Amino acid sequence: MKHALKMTTAITLVLVAGAIGAQAADVTLKIAHILPDGDPRDLGADKIVELVEADARCDVDGQVYPSGQLGMFKDINEGVQFGSIEMSVMPASYIVGTEPLLGVFDFPFFWPKDVDALLALHKSPAMASMASEMEKHNMVMLDVWHTGYKQWTANKPLNTLEAYDGLVSRVMPSPVLAEEQKAFGLTPVTMPFPETYSALQSGAIDAQENPIPTSWNMKFHEVQSHVTMTYHGNLDQVILVNKPWWDGLSEGCQSAIKDAMPEANKITLEATMAQEEQAMKDFEAAGVTVVELTDEEREAMKAAVLPPVLDFYAKTNGERGAEILKMFEDEMSN
Repeated sequence: MKHALKMTTAITLVLVAGAIGAQAADVTLKIAHILPDGDPRDLGADKIVELVEADARCDVDGQVYPSGQLGMFKDINEGVQFGSIEMSVMPASYIVGTEPLLGVFDFPFFWPKDVDALLALHKSPAMASMASEMEKHNMVMLDVWHTGYKQWTANKPLNTLEAYDGLVSRVMPSPVLAEEQKAFGLTPVTMPFPETYSALQSGAIDAQENPIPTSWNMKFHEVQSHVTMTYHGNLDQVILVNKPWWDGLSEGCQSAIKDAMPEANKITLEATMAQEEQAMKDFEAAGVTVVELTDEEREAMKAAVLPPVLDFYAKTNGERGAEILKMFEDEMSN
């Protein structure tokens, strides 16, 4: 009787294990980023999971990990590069240490202020050429998402170059951005993004640059009295996947993920615009002063800041850097 019971139990366990195995998805897709739940890039990542899980061409189990749940930017970048994370949504600035050619994304006063023109550049041959550079790092760049134009926050107006002189600013770990901030007259300091709020609050740093939705989501308006609308750069997100994982997917699954990108891109952009509108209302309610630049003030900044950054990029990236820069300049001149 005991033997029969053991046999029955063993058969039951085998059947249950088989049922669980049959239900398991063929593909695991973890998407990591560092911004809070509900940030535009988080909504875009959620949309990818929603669309791909609903697509019959790909049996996938997807999960988004916001707020640095899988680590900070360095951890996420290495995770995608070495395969412990399948996909990331990451500011291009955090990839420059891996691939210096992506420093183009960090050029100040370079990209068009018109969003449609910027989005066209994201789909240009110049962008595709630069994206191909990621494959030698074991990653594939699937898309670029726009999450807003950078503005400065501080406790005073920053509408003239003299106003920046001597201030300490948080900078992302991009050598190009460090050169940009030095050209402004700032002292750049690298620190983990979640520490920026407390550093601004304590006065350890004086300023930071980010699009309005990012500054709003991180609640920087609670510890900064002024936002200066410089539109000096844009915070574009690159969507990276691990190359061996990607190459191992079926053609149908690759197509399902590719086909989800335009809708996720659109959701991210729409959320960025909506959150910027709400943020400006909240800034006003909080008593934050919004400083608009004159055309003359912006041109003076551009003349001082862009040339040394272009020179730095040219010196550090050689012929290939010059080629990519010319491709983007040609695209913008057409």
